[in-house]
Amino acid sequence: MNYQVIHITDYIYEFPAALCHNLMFQIPQDSEFQKVDKYVCEISPKPSSEEERTDFFGNKYLYFSVERSHKKLTVTSQSVLKLNSPAWMKVDPKSTMAWEKVVEWLHTTKAPNEVRQYYLESDHVKFIEGIKEYTLKSFTPSRPIMEAMIDLNDRIFKDFAFTPGFTDISTPLEKVFEHKKGVCQDFAHFSLACLRVIGLSARYVSGYIETIPPPGKPKLIGSDASHAWIAVFMPEQGWVEFDATNNLLVNDKHIRVAVGRDFADVTPLKGIVYSGSKQEMKVSVDVTNLDQDYLLN
Repeated sequence: MNYQVIHITDYIYEFPAALCHNLMFQIPQDSEFQKVDKYVCEISPKPSSEEERTDFFGNKYLYFSVERSHKKLTVTSQSVLKLNSPAWMKVDPKSTMAWEKVVEWLHTTKAPNEVRQYYLESDHVKFIEGIKEYTLKSFTPSRPIMEAMIDLNDRIFKDFAFTPGFTDISTPLEKVFEHKKGVCQDFAHFSLACLRVIGLSARYVSGYIETIPPPGKPKLIGSDASHAWIAVFMPEQGWVEFDATNNLLVNDKHIRVAVGRDFADVTPLKGIVYSGSKQEMKVSVDVTNLDQDYLLN
């Protein structure tokens, strides 16, 4: 699959901003199942300083500052990528290691620290009341880890309603669990809490997935969005990715950007602005399948 992603973020200020410092996590990276053919980023007004860096988790990100008066900041990221089917798509879930054996392995010196760090709580992933009991309905004794994870994914998809506007990034996980409502980042955080509370290592993945319009309806420009899902570590398979929002074992339609403990580590665009006024943020994302008679600009 070949895709183009255009991600546009506008910050509009009531009064001019004198200065802003920003971190942007919108730079996809090459992996065994993803090759980046093109990436460009345009920022208006032109930054006073700009530097691409790599964070603790190995993600590429952009630091930039605008050090002059401006009433609007626009960041446009454009990527062209080729995706291949991940190796885990050919794995028989019943053949994978029992989940308790994975937990046992993770809590020995054999497990590398870069894997073990992902079984701890984090800012948005807390071990809330009732979550372990919810998890153990799927992770029954001696069940193969991939089979158990597919079952958990399916239950979250059926039990929780995708409800834009019900939550924001400050909404606690307790509220998401109580009302069984949220969006992709909520379902990712809930999935992570389920897995970490029983001792498994799981990390947050940010990226994109194409939105398919209803039959007979045109696709609207800007109607796609940033997406989030999770990856679970299995000693024999490595990091295997699951999307509870769409009830999927992640395939060649998911575009990966960054990984971390939770959303806070990989926020698409965040920063500090010196303005003293209200600001409005607008986001437009287009994910285009270039193999389906689309032309690259």
